[in-house]
Amino acid sequence: MTLIVIFKGDIPQKRAQLKIEGLEVVSAKNGVPDIRGKFAVVVGDKELAEKLGVGFLTEEEAEEFFNFLVSYAS
Repeated sequence: MTLIVIFKGDIPQKRAQLKIEGLEVVSAKNGVPDIRGKFAVVVGDKELAEKLGVGFLTEEEAEEFFNFLVSYAS
């Protein structure tokens, strides 16, 4: 199963370079990617998350989540 983390704008540089199996980090700047069959969360845009019917994270929550993933994957 894939988790797709969708940023409203540009993906923070250190997150764009994060390579963890089953994790996709994308930007919605040029449109929303295909999320069918994936767990999805939107960072920083609650309206978009509600429109897509997916989870929502604030920027701060996303940072904590990514820090956890990095420590877990190490």
